[in-house]
Amino acid sequence: MVRIVHVDDEPFVLEITKDIIQSFDREVEMRGSTSPVEAMELVMESEPDCVLSDFNMPEMDGIEFTRRLRERSMIPVVMYSNVCDEGITSEAFEAGVDDFVVKQDNADHYIVLMKRIRNVVDLHRVKRQLVPKDEGGL
Repeated sequence: MVRIVHVDDEPFVLEITKDIIQSFDREVEMRGSTSPVEAMELVMESEPDCVLSDFNMPEMDGIEFTRRLRERSMIPVVMYSNVCDEGITSEAFEAGVDDFVVKQDNADHYIVLMKRIRNVVDLHRVKRQLVPKDEGGL
């Protein structure tokens, strides 16, 4: 099972992403929020396997969201945005994003998105097994 918290200020994006990804992979549970502040609370309460975050949001952008999350957790973050700018991508990785996927209008890209999410989740799980928490693990 892969548990994902998805934050995007557009409810339609939350719905369509959840519906399509869960139709491809029944071992995915997605919870969404249109508010980065609420999403942060949801992440802290539910401890998901991954966070899927938009970049452009009104309360705070995805980079600031990631910075704040990194102060509290090393849960993998995949930035999922229609912004395709090298400067923003670079800043996102500096803030602690694990991967960056550009939104597209075709259904095939959801398969790529899910594979990228699974990759960061698998890597995070392996790291947690290799380094116990009491020795500085994630």
